[in-house]
Amino acid sequence: MRTRFSLVAGIAMAMCSATMALANEPPKADNSAQNKGALREDAITAEKQGNARGDIKVLARVRKSIVAEKGLSMNAKNVKILFNGGVITLKGPVDSDAEKSRVEELAKTCNGVTEVTNMITVADKAH
Repeated sequence: MRTRFSLVAGIAMAMCSATMALANEPPKADNSAQNKGALREDAITAEKQGNARGDIKVLARVRKSIVAEKGLSMNAKNVKILFNGGVITLKGPVDSDAEKSRVEELAKTCNGVTEVTNMITVADKAH
């Protein structure tokens, strides 16, 4: 009887531990809906941008100018920047319309950029 009780108690403790571990796990991120557009043939994605030395230098200049800008949120400093044929494409969330505009302005002022496609979104503010 005593061994049966020990066995049942052990199983109950293991189940409780497993349940607690699952409760402490963060929810799984699911941005599938947001990424559906990347599957289109005409989608602008990182693997379709140029890898020439000049392209990489333009990308670096744009990134540097955005990161160096004081007052921008980390979201703004981390926007996705894609470059192809003189065109910079900006994607990702920022905290405000002002940041969206400022990031675009900074990209336009960099040498080698002929056009900017701004696909940045303004993130909803958490309450």
